[in-house]
Amino acid sequence: MVFIEDGGFVIPGQRVCVAEEYSPGLNVKIARDNIIVSTRVGFVSYDKSNRIVHVRPVKSIESINLGDQVLVEVKDVQEKIAVVEILAVNKRPIKHRRTAVILPDLKTRQDLNECIGIGDLVIADVVTLFSGVIGLSIWKNELGSVLPICSRCGRPLKKKDKALICLKCGNKEKRKMASINTSTLSEWVFGRSLRI
Repeated sequence: MVFIEDGGFVIPGQRVCVAEEYSPGLNVKIARDNIIVSTRVGFVSYDKSNRIVHVRPVKSIESINLGDQVLVEVKDVQEKIAVVEILAVNKRPIKHRRTAVILPDLKTRQDLNECIGIGDLVIADVVTLFSGVIGLSIWKNELGSVLPICSRCGRPLKKKDKALICLKCGNKEKRKMASINTSTLSEWVFGRSLRI
């Protein structure tokens, strides 16, 4: 028995059809009494050849998967963990920002305060997805800070010889820098390369 026709609008928990007729696909699940119900707000889609029912969501949130590279802004840094906000995934800016954590390097046990600072733009790899918590790593050579920010005055730090120096206040800081150039940063921020 079909409760909602193909293309019909549903909300979470709304009955869609009976499990004897269709198998559950994306954004649906089998509930009590062998009834398939929606898990998202969206439109019902029946695949009649494969006998599968899906719900196409009205609003989709960008997915973040293991192995993705992300551009993040550092919000808080402690000795063993840093809280960040994801701005882009695989060089595509995202609409709905997500919170993640940068995990320490277990081999070197280096203090994260010496590697990144609050306000820095950092490129990292997604290494864990556990109970809604996104774990990131910056420990490969090509990963790290791409735009370091002065912890004293909030201006961008410039590389001078082998040190990072703030041209406004003269503050010197250490960072784990990513091995990318400025045009690569523009790809992350704007989704395309800009000529600078």
